[in-house]
This record gives sequence, C-alpha cells and structure tokens, in this order.
Amino acid sequence: MEIRPMKMKDLIKVRDLEIACIREYFSKTLENKWEELPEEWKEGLGASCRGSFGLYLDSGLSFVAEEDGEVMGFIFAQMLHHVYNVENLVWIENMGVHPYYRRNGIGYKLLRAVNEKGIEMGATVVHSAIQPDNLPSIMLHKKLGFFMDRREVALLDLNDLKKKKI
Repeated sequence: MEIRPMKMKDLIKVRDLEIACIREYFSKTLENKWEELPEEWKEGLGASCRGSFGLYLDSGLSFVAEEDGEVMGFIFAQMLHHVYNVENLVWIENMGVHPYYRRNGIGYKLLRAVNEKGIEMGATVVHSAIQPDNLPSIMLHKKLGFFMDRREVALLDLNDLKKKKI
C-alpha cells in the first residue's frame, strides 16, 4: 500500500469513497432516508465535491492510500493562515477509509503524512474536527498525540511532534 499525494485522476474513486463514508455516518443520524435527500444537497457534500476538490488538490496536504489502483482511504487537508492566533494551521476537512480496510493502520498513515507535510510547509498546529461519537477516530488521533478539548476538536502541536521524531 502506498500513501501518496492526491491527484486529479483520483477524483471519481475518492468521491465515491467519501460519499460512501458520509452516507454511512448519516445513516446513524438522519431521520430521512439517504435516497430522499435532495440531489443538489448531496452533490455539495464532502471535500471531493465539484467546488472544493481543486482547492484540496492544490493544497499539497491531501493524500490517498492506494494499492493496485484501488483507493483504500483518503484525507483532505489544507493550510490556513492566521487562525486561532496561529500563523500556519493545517485544517483536516475529512478523512475516510473503506470499511473493508479499516483497522489496518491506513488512517494512521494518512494522518501522519499530513502531519509530516504540514511540518515541511511550516505549520505549527493541526486541527481536526471529530464527531464526539466517533470513538475509533478519537483513539486514532490520540495515538498520534492529538488532544481533545471540550469543543470536540483534536489538536496536535507539531513542535512537540518534531521533538518526538515519529
């Protein structure tokens, strides 16, 4: 399996996987059935939607996990400047791993790739919003050194990460 920067050729496979992950999450929270939701609303979901994919592609902070041409996972991130009194903050918009490949370290490797690239690009903090009921994601972030605050946000101080040399 290879973790590599996302490319335009990944759009369809990543979009399909991201929508499947969003649909999986919403199936637990939505009263409406997925099929009953307006198509224009569903088309705007996710970082892989028409209006956002290019931005995340250009950021240099979005990656895919791929093996034999199959996208097994993705992470969408971008650099934000002057946020929360931080000059360079990596914002993780979304990440997902195909259900068949979960619990194999793919999410860990994707998050680590973003952290390492963020350091290279001058970031000092990584911000990742996590749903409070997503225990696997919370545990994954904690494994990499993120801490959770009451706003249900996971933060990782990349200055500490440099010292630890993960």
